[in-house]
Amino acid sequence: MSRIRDWCAEKEIKHVECLVPDFFGVAKGKVVEASAVDSGDLRIAESLFGQDILGHWVEDDELIDVADIDMTLVPDAATLVPQPWADGFAQCICDCETLRGDALELAPRSILRRMVAKFAAMELDAIVAQEAEFYLLEPNRDAKEPVKAAAGRSGRVMNTPRSFQTEALAEYAPFVESLRAFAAAQGIQVTSAEQEMGQGQIEVNFEHGLALAKADEMFYFKRLAKEAALAHGKIASFMAKPMSDAAGSAMHLHQSLTSTATSKNGFVDKNGRLNKRFHAYLGGLQKYTPPAIALFAPSVNSFRRFEGAESCPTNVEWGFDNRSAGFRVPKCDAAATRIENRIPGADNNPYLAIAVSLACGYLGIQEHLKPSDPVAGSAWDRGFGFPRTLSDALDALENCEPLIDLLGERFVKLFVLMRRDEVEDFSKIVTEWEREHLLLVV
Repeated sequence: MSRIRDWCAEKEIKHVECLVPDFFGVAKGKVVEASAVDSGDLRIAESLFGQDILGHWVEDDELIDVADIDMTLVPDAATLVPQPWADGFAQCICDCETLRGDALELAPRSILRRMVAKFAAMELDAIVAQEAEFYLLEPNRDAKEPVKAAAGRSGRVMNTPRSFQTEALAEYAPFVESLRAFAAAQGIQVTSAEQEMGQGQIEVNFEHGLALAKADEMFYFKRLAKEAALAHGKIASFMAKPMSDAAGSAMHLHQSLTSTATSKNGFVDKNGRLNKRFHAYLGGLQKYTPPAIALFAPSVNSFRRFEGAESCPTNVEWGFDNRSAGFRVPKCDAAATRIENRIPGADNNPYLAIAVSLACGYLGIQEHLKPSDPVAGSAWDRGFGFPRTLSDALDALENCEPLIDLLGERFVKLFVLMRRDEVEDFSKIVTEWEREHLLLVV
């Protein structure tokens, strides 16, 4: 705590946002005076984990205490960073504890910590690297109207895909410059940026690292990308499918295991060949991703990304350097051996997506699973290999005891309950498509 106090004084920080990622990866918390961050008495209602994306509150007393009890916020000094868009402000991610001092089982950060600890007990570190896809859009002041790509420096709006064109990305150079500056100010190393397949769609890649730190990084990156966009009169959206006629946005998750003692890659043997642990981990991803899909694709919109299969996997097949498969193993040096999970959408909560991906691999190791044969051609020809709607995905999750045991029964019940409320609310809405094709025809 003294480190936080000294850092704030050195940086002339007056206010600190003490943040908690909720089930949806949304930042919640409170703004406090810098002098109060180390007070040891930061509290907030535990029920913040019982509010869905619609702002509705869960009324199940067995899942969220009817008394609306407090929890303690414990700032993690390693996450303390300035806010380059606000003078005198900083932000810090907090762990959540009960008033008895126990880690709060519902908190996504606690869930990821538990999964990391499972591998630590095996003397392994969980290493991840993410790729973030998102759209830079013109402001959308009326939710009933479709969104469109942001106009570039030329004043033109991109109306057709310009995948990987450097000139297309250069249209957004002022935004990208701010994005990189904000990231650098918060200690986030952006390794590359490129124009993706959609109009106004950008992909940013990051350096690999320990799982918890990388989840914190993505939590922060989503916020800073939105702030950088606002600074230029635009909006940045990590919605999985914001435009009907454009590609969806993914959050590809590269993962590997390294020896805690030697830092050597845990997926290869001494000769650099893929070992039994690699195959078991991959087998776990294949077996348990279908019931885990609701955590990779957490909204009704998420599943629109899989329809049409435009640069998006539709099953749990795997292959070497095969981007049509759900799991891609890049061709690389033995030390860099990893599995790329291409299924998560950009709208996921990074703590939960990483935690459940690790959980799938962990179960594979515990059960000594074996993967299917790798696919050399198109994995899209194999059809769908996981639930196609959020409702079906929630059914699969609540019936998977091994995942429930790892993620926590209370968490899974609450997650499923809130997502079902969203499905129900969404199903009540009559869409433009229905009015267009049915109103005057049937």
